[in-house]
Formats: sequence, C-alpha cells, structure tokens
Amino acid sequence: MRATLELTRSCNQNCVFCARAGMPKLEDVSFAQQLDALNGEELTFIGGEPTLVPELTDLVARAKAKGFKRIGLQTNALKLADEKYTHGLADAGLTDVHVTLHGADAAVHDYHSNTPGSFSAVMTAMGIARARGLALVASTVVTRSNFRVLAPLPQLLASKGVVAWQLAMANVAGNAAGAMDRVVPRHALALPYVLHALEAARRLGIEGFVRDAPLCLLGPFASRNVGPPGEASRFGAQTCTDCAARSTCPGVDATYLARFGAEELKSLTAAPPPLGEAKWAHVFHGMGEAFVPENIVVPQPPSKAREALFDLGKANAAKAEVAGRERKTGDALKEILPQVFES
Repeated sequence: MRATLELTRSCNQNCVFCARAGMPKLEDVSFAQQLDALNGEELTFIGGEPTLVPELTDLVARAKAKGFKRIGLQTNALKLADEKYTHGLADAGLTDVHVTLHGADAAVHDYHSNTPGSFSAVMTAMGIARARGLALVASTVVTRSNFRVLAPLPQLLASKGVVAWQLAMANVAGNAAGAMDRVVPRHALALPYVLHALEAARRLGIEGFVRDAPLCLLGPFASRNVGPPGEASRFGAQTCTDCAARSTCPGVDATYLARFGAEELKSLTAAPPPLGEAKWAHVFHGMGEAFVPENIVVPQPPSKAREALFDLGKANAAKAEVAGRERKTGDALKEILPQVFES
C-alpha cells in the first residue's frame, strides 16, 4: 500500500474527461503537518497538478528525511519538461514519475488535454526523467476518441522506458458529465482495444493494469484490475446480483448504467484469480474524489430512441400554421380559385 498526499485541485490543463473538474479548492492546510502524519515506505504526491505547488521540492526532501524509500509524483509532466526543475526534484529524493498520456501522437493527446504542445512536453519530460534514473509509469484514460488508437501506445511507452501502464475507463463526472456521449465510450466496444493494448504491453515487458472496467468484460485480464470494489449503484440490479466477482468488481459508472443499461454485462460463475506477482500495481492511484454535478441530464437510453423512431415514421395530421384559425377542408379552394372549378 502506497500513501498519497493531495497537494492541490488546481491544474494547468483542462482535460476533456477530467472527473475532478469543478471540485472545490482545498482548504488552507499545512502540507508539512499532513506529511508528518503519514507512515510507510512509499508515497505519491497527487493533485490536481502537484507541480503547481511551489514547495513541492521541499516536500519531497521532507518525505525523504522522514524515511520514505520510494517517492512518486502523479503529473501531467508539463513542468517536468524543464530539466533544471526535474533534476531538483530528483536531488530532493523523487524516485518515480507517473505521467498521463492519452495518445501516441500530438493530435490525440493534445485534444484530450486541451493544451496545445502538451504531447511534446510530455515526451521531453519522459526523456529527462529517464536520463536521470527516475522510474516511469503511465496512465491513459480511455475515451470515445482514443480507444481505437491505443495500439501504438505500448511501443511508444517501451521506447521511453516506461515500466508499467494503467488504462482507466472514463467516468461520467467533471468535464465528462456535460459531454457524456462525446467522451465516454461503450464498454463493449472499447474494451477489446484495451485488452489488445495490454497484451501488446505485456509482450514488451511493461506491466499493464486496468481501472473502472467491469471484470466480466476483461476476460483473461480480469486479474489486472487495480481499482477498488464499486458501490451498489455501479451494478446492474439483475445481471450482477449473483455474480461471483461482485465483491471485487469496480462495476460500471452509475450514470453510464442509466444511459445504456446492463445489457453488456454478464454474471460470472467464478471469481477471477488474484493479481499475482506485480511490482508496480500498488503505485497507481485512481482519479480520487470525482465531482458529480447535481441533476446530471442523462441522454435518452438507446431503447427509448428506438421506440421513438417508430413514432417518427408515422404520418401526423397537419397543424394550422396560425394558431386560432379554423381548419378548412379542400372545398375552401373554391372560394380562393373559383376558375379552377368552373367547367
């Protein structure tokens, strides 16, 4: 188990899928006091974007002095493209960097980060971190826009020396709450691409993990789930009740279920085997507390849309263009064009 310390909820990106967008700012607290209260051998600084906190380097040094042997940083890596800044963190005691990477090229990654040039910065940062001897792990949020182009990522990650990779399904929260159909993919469509990418990563020596995906759709990779069990609202009322994997499954986002139902899910007769030996599984931290707006407007379920198509195809009686006018029959044309009716 790795301890975490949230330093901020601010960020210098505005990712299209960010589940924390809209979260209230952290109250003024002493990070040093919070750090001193933590125990263990490993720690990750998380956000928001932790590099926006001016005292980050001092906090890393304090963590090292306290006795943490492994100190990580979950980051979008924009500031780590500054070699001097990254070296300062390493000198203070940083041991591993957890970057977010959402595509194998700038077009895909920069679209998701809403930050032009961010892909180039991440590539530079990863090179600096690796040259300094920092361990690299990466996370990718799976969206409707990138699930079909995950295949090139394992090779890119391997070329940068990444040792572990997490793929997390987008949830309906934060920025994605207002753009569900644009951001959140259908699980049954996206997860085959995810599994293919995980297998490609495995063959390249990269430990691969998945988060926020139902175990019944992960097949042989069900044991690679690193997320906690989901709450009751994340399960289908009938399909999931007797599933043997229910106690360990993260389920499906509750709003997703309201939108699409549980037809994609199936009940397992046996729980997946335990994860087994994995060096890096414990370092991956999820999205943290998500911001779910009140009264999310759930788009119409597909079944309702199909029903509506039948009604749309029906011919409806004509409506008067001007309200209050008496509807007339075809005989009224005689009054307007009498010559047409004269023999």
